[in-house]
Amino acid sequence: MDGGRKSIGQALAEVPIELRARLARNGRARAVYYSIRNRFIFADLYQHDRMLADRVRVDAYHEALSKLIGPDDVVADLGTGSGVLTFFAARRAKRVHAIEHGAIIEAAMAVGRANGITNVEYHRVNSRSFTPPEQLDVIIHEQIGDALFDEKVVQNIGDLRDRLLKPGGRIYPAGLELFIEPVQLREDMRAPFVWQQSDLHGLDFSVLRELEPEQPHSYRLKNFRPFPFGHFLCEPEPVVAVDLMTATAASLPTAISYERPVTAAGWFDGFVVYFVARFDDEISFTSSPDATGTSWGTFLMRVESRQVQPGETIRLSLAADDLSDPATWRW
Repeated sequence: MDGGRKSIGQALAEVPIELRARLARNGRARAVYYSIRNRFIFADLYQHDRMLADRVRVDAYHEALSKLIGPDDVVADLGTGSGVLTFFAARRAKRVHAIEHGAIIEAAMAVGRANGITNVEYHRVNSRSFTPPEQLDVIIHEQIGDALFDEKVVQNIGDLRDRLLKPGGRIYPAGLELFIEPVQLREDMRAPFVWQQSDLHGLDFSVLRELEPEQPHSYRLKNFRPFPFGHFLCEPEPVVAVDLMTATAASLPTAISYERPVTAAGWFDGFVVYFVARFDDEISFTSSPDATGTSWGTFLMRVESRQVQPGETIRLSLAADDLSDPATWRW
């Protein structure tokens, strides 16, 4: 492995959040960036190493698709990647259309041949241009980003749903919940803002507060893998819940606010962002930092650390040009 060179996928994944924020303000540039990013980032086999090794993800999909797909179903897998969800569905379905606009579909085809799976049709195409000769009974997907909506799940699934899903058809998973929760970080990994560092063997760094306005957005919004979780300060509640059977991009809020009573004392280090994805009333998975770790990264929306006690209230006010792009979030 050449440690001195980055793949195109790695380079696109590391585009600074400030540049993404500028792109987010230009609709055409944003669309081009995400199209190129998604085509190349998931062509990098390392991304699939992580996803296939994520047993929380893989086991939930296997259980759900084994239970919920029927022998007469025509299924589309949006964003096939290496094919694992396609092949889980193919064991049960009449036929599966594997949709993938990146070169990784060649890997999926090889896996299908090696495993003797013959009821899959492969389509290297952007899903917006996908039109099969038949309507669909089921759409399956894992268009779920670290901040839930940041792989354009509502927009992409909505397009397929409105054009191709039969009346009475199903989407798995369809229930998505976004959480933004006050949190204390693990004690040995807490890192307050530099100007809060006031007891370093007699040194006081509070003068550096003057530099706060100059810091990039990424100074306040950090993505961890794994997340240094300490404990929740309030009882978690979803701030956004959508049903992909009906959701539209316009239904996503551009502002979120709440007041929550503190239920556990600790240092308020910021708001942790995670999700729950539900297949039905029994099967779901989560990227919650207090659950088994997954392949998803976890965002921390940083605030100035302070101690809180039960009886106090934590308030969140978040505005977003686009909820599906954390680069546009302000809190």
